[in-house]
Amino acid sequence: MSVALKVMVVDDTITYRMIVKMVAESIPGVQVTASTSNGKLAIAKLATMSLDERPHAVLLDVEMPEMDGLTALQEIRRQYPDLQVVMVSGASRSNANIVMECLNAGALDFVIKPLESDAHKAKEALRRDLEPILAVVRQKSQRQGPGPAAPASRFGAPPPPAAALHPRRHGVETPPLTAAAPAPPPRRRAAGPGGPPDLLLIGSSTGGPAALTTVLASLGGRLNVPALIVQHMPPVFTASLAQQLTRSSGLTVREAQAGMTAAPGEVILAQGGHHMTMRRHGAALTVELNDGPKVNECRPAVDVLFMSVATQWEGTILSVILTGMGRDGAKGVEALKKIGKNVYCLTQDKESCVVYGMPRAVDELGMSDESLPLDQIGPRILELCKS
Repeated sequence: MSVALKVMVVDDTITYRMIVKMVAESIPGVQVTASTSNGKLAIAKLATMSLDERPHAVLLDVEMPEMDGLTALQEIRRQYPDLQVVMVSGASRSNANIVMECLNAGALDFVIKPLESDAHKAKEALRRDLEPILAVVRQKSQRQGPGPAAPASRFGAPPPPAAALHPRRHGVETPPLTAAAPAPPPRRRAAGPGGPPDLLLIGSSTGGPAALTTVLASLGGRLNVPALIVQHMPPVFTASLAQQLTRSSGLTVREAQAGMTAAPGEVILAQGGHHMTMRRHGAALTVELNDGPKVNECRPAVDVLFMSVATQWEGTILSVILTGMGRDGAKGVEALKKIGKNVYCLTQDKESCVVYGMPRAVDELGMSDESLPLDQIGPRILELCKS
C-alpha cells in the first residue's frame, strides 16, 4: 500500500480552507493532515510535528494576516528545504506580482482560486489544477525517501528536481504517479549552427519563471537578436512575469500584444490565455494573438509559436526548451528542423529541471543539439549569438 501524500492547507478564510481540503482529499492518495489560518501559525505547527507527521506539501495562500504567503514561504524554505510549497492565489494583478516573487523564492508552482460562481465547477477547476501538481510532489517525495527530510540549516540546498511527467497546466491531464524511466544520455556539444542566430525562441512551463530569470539575467542585457518566449501561464500573470524579468535581466521584456514587432535585444512573452503566432512583414516579424483551441492542453502553447515561425522565418533560429511538464515544444522544434531551417536547439538537462518533461520530449526525438545545466544555458546563448 502506498503512503498517503500528506498536505497542510494554510488560508485565512475558513470557507476556503474547507474547500481546498475537500478538493485535495478528493484526489486519490492525498490526505490533509493539518490546516491553519496564517503563515505564522503554519510555521509554529510544523515545529511541533515529528518527522513522520510532517506534510509533504503546503498549500499556502498568498494574502493573509500576521504573516503573508511570501514571508511564510521564505521561512519554510529556510527551515524545511525539502517541503514543497504550492501558492494559492487570487487572479488580481497585485497577487500575480507576489506569486512571481514566490516562484523565484522556491515555490513549486501555484494554483488560482477559481472565479466560477457555480460551486461544483469551481471545485472541479481547482482539482484540475491541483491534482497534477500534487503528483509532482509525490514523485519528489518518493525519490527523497519515506518522509520529508528534517529541517536543514539556513544554507540547506533546494529540493532535487522532478522526473518527467505528462502535460499539466490549468486544466490538463494528470501525470502518472509511477517513477519515470531513466533519462536519455546527454548529448555532446555540437559545433553550433552555421552562423549566429537571427531569432531566439524559448519554451517553458513548471519551474519556468525561475529558470527564465536565471537564463535572461545571465545574458547581462547583451542579447543582440529578438527573443520570443512561451511560458505556460494564465492571464494577468504574464504581465507580472514580464515586469519581473525586465527588472532582473536588464533586458526589455514585454507581454505580447497584437501588432508588436520583434526587435533585436528585446523579448516578447506570450500573453497568458492566448496563443502567440508570428507573421512576417518584409524583414520583420509581428505578433498575432488568437483564442484557438488548446494545444497540448495549453494556451499559450510552445508548439503553436514554433510552428508559426517555421512557416514565416527564413533566418537562423536558436530554440531553447526549459523545465516543464508534458511534451509541448517537441513537435515545434521538429517542425523547425524538418522544413530545412538552420535551427539549433538547447534543452535543459534533467538534473537542473524542476520537471524534466518538455526537455525530455525533445531529447527523445533526437532534436536536441545540446543538453545543458540551467546555469550554462544563458552563457551558451551568448556564445552562439556571437559565433
